[in-house]
Parts: sequence; structure tokens; C-alpha cells
Amino acid sequence: MPDDNLTKKLNFELPVQQINTGHRQSRLLTVILILLLLGVSANIFISLRAKALTAAGQKKNTLNTDLKKKLALKLEKRGLYTSSAIAWKEYITEAGLGDKDTALIWYRIGKLYQDNNAYEQALDSYYRSESFSSMDSIASEIAIRIQECLESMGKFSAMRHELSDRVTLKPSGNTAAITDPVVAEIGNQKITASEIDQRMENNIEHQISLMAPYLPEEDRNKQKGALLKQFATPANRMMFLNQYVAEEILYRKAREINLAKNPKIRNLINDQERRLLAKMALEKQYENRIKITLSDLRTYYDANKEAYKKEDKQQPFEDVKNDVYKTLRSQKEQEIQQELLTQLKEQYDVVIHQSALKNVEEKKDAETPTKAKAPLN
Repeated sequence: MPDDNLTKKLNFELPVQQINTGHRQSRLLTVILILLLLGVSANIFISLRAKALTAAGQKKNTLNTDLKKKLALKLEKRGLYTSSAIAWKEYITEAGLGDKDTALIWYRIGKLYQDNNAYEQALDSYYRSESFSSMDSIASEIAIRIQECLESMGKFSAMRHELSDRVTLKPSGNTAAITDPVVAEIGNQKITASEIDQRMENNIEHQISLMAPYLPEEDRNKQKGALLKQFATPANRMMFLNQYVAEEILYRKAREINLAKNPKIRNLINDQERRLLAKMALEKQYENRIKITLSDLRTYYDANKEAYKKEDKQQPFEDVKNDVYKTLRSQKEQEIQQELLTQLKEQYDVVIHQSALKNVEEKKDAETPTKAKAPLN
């Protein structure tokens, strides 16, 4: 029989509990390592993804900013001032500009509003420009434009405060400007002698252009000099000054009571502006293209002597020189005007429906009742 003691001493069973515990620890470590690797990989992926999205967002934002600027410029070139101003505001919001660049754009927005007669918005923009940066390059221009806006709104009391607040608005230039005597004051506005002289000269030039538009330049200058000499007397200068002051205060009164907003008056102003600008557009063409020399006058005179006979007697060139100039200039003006209008009609795609206008007139005539003839007795 086997020895029981020997059997008890020799235990051949495997240590199951110890093997299972070690195996579980090993698997746990493996899982932890895998999770750590996954976590690191996820962090790297998230980081790379975030960078990619940030870069894409920055690129998209830059693209939007560039598009806003292009849109603002396009609207401005098309004369859509209010829409352009709105686009510029959006550009400011998105572009992240410095103070000076922001100030310049607000100044630009102010000019757009002012050109569209939106004076309140223009003032807001000018003041915003100054609040961001007071730049010497645009400071004086902003000051002048602010006064123009206040004047156009009829806010002369506010304009007086504006002038008194802006201590920098003093005559610039040489010492002559500083010593220029003040001849009149309207509130805080000071009218100097040189200003009156300049206005007199401009007025005389305008009168000559109306009375003698076909005079040669030399003769025009002679007449201008004679009139300036005539108006240079103290009495005439005082008369002109009183007239200017009266006109200025009446103009201010008209602005204060909003006459310019009256529909009939507004239409009248618009019509006058249209005619004046149309005339100035032609005058600009004449100024640039008409150059008549004394030789041109003599050549025209020699070629058309029959037109300058009086009682079958030939008139000397010197006696009819101004008439020759008037005729020659008139011909050149007509040629330029016809050429320009033909060009502009094509540029602006003008179509005139004469038959339609004729039909309207015929219809009116047909609808006009005719009086029945009285019976003959």
C-alpha cells in the first residue's frame, strides 16, 4: 500500500488561482495600452482636424472679406452710393483693420452718403472717422464737409458750435491770409475782403460768359478788367457785400424752414441742376477742343468775304474780327455738340419713338370736341 504520508506530501495539482490572476492582469495591461494608443491617436486626429478647420475658416473669412471689398467698390463705381456705404460697413466689421484704415473707410462712407444727399448719415460717418483716428491728411477735408452737411440740413446753430469747437480751422497759407481784414460776420462765419473780391471776380466772369460768349479770349479779358476796375470802388464793393450778406441769410432761412424739401421747389432745383450740368458738359468739350487763332480768323474771313460786305462795300477784317470769331466758333460748337450727342446716344442706348409720340398727339386731337356750327338763318 502506498504510504499515506507520501501521498499527502506530493501534491500534483496546478495552482489554478494564481495562473488565472496573472493572465487577467496581463490582459488588463494590454487593454489599457490599447486605450492609451487610441486616446493619443484620437487627440492627434482632433488636433489636426481642428487646425484644418481653422485654416479653412480663415481662408473662407479672407475670401468673404475680399468679396465685400470688391462689392463695395463695384457699387461705388455704379453710383449706388447707399448700397456701397452698407457694403463698406460690412467690410469694416469683417476685415479687422487698424484704426487709421478704419478711419479712412468711414471717411469714404461719409462722402458716399453726402453725394447721395444723406447728410445725417454722412455726419455720423465723418464723426466716426475722427473717433478712430484724427489724421492730418483728411482732417481739414472732414471739417469742411461737416460744415457743408450742416449747412445743407439748415442747422446753422449747430454749424456755429462746430466752428467754435474746431480751433484748428484757421486761415492757412502765408501771412497775407492772417492779415486779411474781416469785412462782415454772420454768427461765427467771418467774411474777408479777399473772399468778397474773389466772389466779385467770379460773378463778373459769369456775366461776361452770358453776355459775350463768342468774344475772343483777349477781348473777354479786356472787358473783365474794365468791369473789375469799375467794381473796385469802395461804394460798389460795399453794395456787393450787402447783396452777398442778404443772399446768404435768406438762403439760411430757406434751409431752416426746409424749403429745399418742398416737392415743387425740389423739382425746380433738380431741373436747374440738370440744365446747368448739361451746359457745363458741353462747355468742357468746347474748352478742350476749340482753339481759334488769329490766323484761323483771317483764313475764314478771306474765304467768306461776301458775308462781310455792307452796302456792297467790303468791311475791313479788324472791324469784323469779333463777328468772324462768333461765326467760326458757333460752327465749331455745333460740330462738337452733334458729334458728342451722337456718341452719347450710342453709349446710353437711346431710342426715340417718334411714331408713338405722333400717335399720342393724333389721339388727343381726335378726343378734342369740336364746336357745332350754328345754323344759318
